[in-house]
Amino acid sequence: MEDVEIVDALFARSEEALGEVARKYASLYRGVIGRVLYDEGDIEECANDVLLAVWNTIPPERPKSLGAYLVKLARRIGIDRLRFRTRKKRSTDYTVMLSELGECLEASELPCETDDGVLSRVLSDFFRSLDGETEVLFVRRYLHMESVAELAERFGMSENHVSVKLYRARKRLKERLRREGITL
Repeated sequence: MEDVEIVDALFARSEEALGEVARKYASLYRGVIGRVLYDEGDIEECANDVLLAVWNTIPPERPKSLGAYLVKLARRIGIDRLRFRTRKKRSTDYTVMLSELGECLEASELPCETDDGVLSRVLSDFFRSLDGETEVLFVRRYLHMESVAELAERFGMSENHVSVKLYRARKRLKERLRREGITL
């Protein structure tokens, strides 16, 4: 079943569509959750929460890319579970990753009336300006939440090389956001 058909079936409130989502995308969203959480029980519970979130949000949402939508839901649900489980402990890989991105954009720096279209355009321009390798590293680190060690192994680089490429990309993103008036 194609993604458009799955979304249409969800709009028709067909429970079989959830089965199709799980069949087609479970490894994708479970992988994202697994990079945030390491407990198989939590991963399984969050995977079920992703399906529930799909059921509760489609309709009214009609995602252009079902896979990207599921990654977004999985990341949010995994992060929420991680926050719940580590409220008193703040020494996870995830908090390191958040602090890296925090160099680019602090939530308190966003103007209250930031237009999503402007931010979307700036981010799209930023990603187009990156060389292919850096773009893939950036997306896999900050969207798929892979560790620097995993990226280094995956791309045959040293961890230092990956870290430097990511640092330079974050620095360019920060400058781009500043130029556009999105950060202070």
